[in-house]
Amino acid sequence: MLPTGHFAAGYLTSTFTLSSLINLYPAVNDPKFLALGLFASVAPDLDEFYAFYVAKGFWFKKKDKAIIHRNYLSHAPLLHLFVGLASFVVGLVANSSDLQLYAILYIVGTWTHFFFDSFFYGVKWLWPFSNNLYAFRKPGEDMAKIEASGFFSYWIGFLKLYVRDLVFYLEALVIVVAVSAYLY
Repeated sequence: MLPTGHFAAGYLTSTFTLSSLINLYPAVNDPKFLALGLFASVAPDLDEFYAFYVAKGFWFKKKDKAIIHRNYLSHAPLLHLFVGLASFVVGLVANSSDLQLYAILYIVGTWTHFFFDSFFYGVKWLWPFSNNLYAFRKPGEDMAKIEASGFFSYWIGFLKLYVRDLVFYLEALVIVVAVSAYLY
């Protein structure tokens, strides 16, 4: 999923989570909580900046070897779950409802990201116990089809592949629903 889709999905899941928690946490209407949910929904993809650094450019190949940012530690759902749960426990011990809400929205945002990444490429859901990618279809099969020799050919190949995929339409639907929810 592209960043726009991750933001839209993060907006929907964060607003739903916050509205569900209003009886437990009266401060849920503070915009900082929604902002954290939005940030968490794209945070796992911040590893792309490192991938660009490794590739020495804005495409994901180095010397004919694909650089897959989903192999980095930042794309490990169980790690994010651990960080979120540990933060929640610290929030309970410190009696900080803000920290508890941050932890909840961090988990919701990051796991929303991983859920949607499972449609197109796949996620290492069981890392560190397994390095296998898990997806709703054969993981990574389409990305391997992109033959590119440079920045533009890589991204054009990606977009050609992506717009032919059902995930593109799912992402478009999520964006439309999020924009509608925001406006109404």
